Amino acid sequence: MPLLYRFFLTCLFFTLAHTTAKAHPHSWIDLETSLIFDDQGHVIGLWQGWLFDDFYSAFTLEGMVADKNGKYDQKALDSLAETNLKNLSEYSYFTFIHKDGEQAAYQPVQDYKTFVENNRLWMEFSVMLQEPIDPKAHKVDYAVYDPTYYVEILHTTTGDPVQLSGKGALGCSYRLNNPEPPKEMSLMAAAMDKSESAGDGIGIYFAQHVEISCP
Repeated sequence: MPLLYRFFLTCLFFTLAHTTAKAHPHSWIDLETSLIFDDQGHVIGLWQGWLFDDFYSAFTLEGMVADKNGKYDQKALDSLAETNLKNLSEYSYFTFIHKDGEQAAYQPVQDYKTFVENNRLWMEFSVMLQEPIDPKAHKVDYAVYDPTYYVEILHTTTGDPVQLSGKGALGCSYRLNNPEPPKEMSLMAAAMDKSESAGDGIGIYFAQHVEISCP
């Protein structure tokens, strides 16, 4: 079990002590994404911004003391982000970029940024591809989700949560497809408590998918 999950589990034990422990998910992330294009119009990576829910953020920040301006120690926040990203690397960073239906290979995450926004923990990072993808020659789509559905990750409903960045993105567009899980999957998720797992197959049914179109 990665450290990120252990943080979620400990936090939820504390915050849900007087509530039901039933039903996945047990934590939530508001997501922003930006597909990165190079100047030749090839997809080269995916920038992501994760805004963690109040419960997880409160537990994570417990013991950290903010300064007079409400800022937390940046070294401590960076250390947390480094640990989370290291463990997330074992799970493709919960990131699934597809070329003609096949998952693309990624480079290890190098760049990240983390801070606290309105008492919620923010973490942003870029997952770069090992090889560029030409979206004019190949079908490109992506999704960001926890395969076990312990954590729900959905694009935020405010602002512009999906973007296409870089000169090469000119003329391209996207379609955000919301999940439509089968009834039996919804019932399964609702019946599981925090100690149970349906394996790595359930999360995809509750994931948003972004399809890219380039003329």
